[in-house]
Amino acid sequence: MRLPGDLSSLYRDKENGMLLGVCAGLADRLDVDPLLVRIAALLALLVFFVPVVLIYGTAGVLLRERPLSYRGSVEERGFWGRNRRGV
Repeated sequence: MRLPGDLSSLYRDKENGMLLGVCAGLADRLDVDPLLVRIAALLALLVFFVPVVLIYGTAGVLLRERPLSYRGSVEERGFWGRNRRGV
């Protein structure tokens, strides 16, 4: 369960991101469409250029990348688990 103030689940999502993955990671954390976060970031960038650039750059440097996770079916996981070479 995610707590509202818990930042341990905030990651950069470079797989789904466009630049550093900050907006995609924030969208994943907030469970919203990444396009909405990108539009909000663009609007904020137009109004508050320097602070937004500094915050985005700092978040891009300090946030960890999203850990890899398996998203396939249980059957596929079992297939690949049984058919590994060298094991």
